[in-house]
Amino acid sequence: MRATVLFLSYQWNLPFGEKAKGWKRQLIGGWQVNGITTFMSGTPFTVYDSAGASAQGGAPEISGFPSDRPNRIGDFTTGICTNGASAGTPDCWISPGGFQRLDPIAQAGQFGNAGRNILQGPGFEQWDFSALKNVRVTESKTIQFRGEFFNVFNRANLGLPVNDLNSSNFGQIQTSSPGRLVQFALKFLF
Repeated sequence: MRATVLFLSYQWNLPFGEKAKGWKRQLIGGWQVNGITTFMSGTPFTVYDSAGASAQGGAPEISGFPSDRPNRIGDFTTGICTNGASAGTPDCWISPGGFQRLDPIAQAGQFGNAGRNILQGPGFEQWDFSALKNVRVTESKTIQFRGEFFNVFNRANLGLPVNDLNSSNFGQIQTSSPGRLVQFALKFLF
């Protein structure tokens, strides 16, 4: 499973005020709008069990992810979680009912059949926008005012859920990207 990403970048030098004279040209001319829009499908991730029935020890330092996986026994995208929430919501992105933990005594040294990256996290969408105004002071000197808006629509971009079946928070999304950020700047270009 792979994530799909689409980036759109755009810039428009506004034509308003080009024919105006004097202070009108200074006020309404010289504006530029820019944007970067990002669409991304959910990031693939793997469910693991930190209880370690395989008795192989933790492998993140070697492969980057734990190797102890549970057995996949059903549909993990439907059902109810232990906290009462329905699967597919931030409180229960994946249902634990789709997985079975290995018994560390009876199944010692074994690995579960759940594959790597069989789940997909929530998608990502962000619209970044900026508007800037250039005011020419002399032939080689310009003052630029910038207004920048990151995540302008204030969309909640959720992180990945807790993917350790041994955790009491398994399946819950507990992180997100920052909300809307706004900054203004004044630059002197020479």
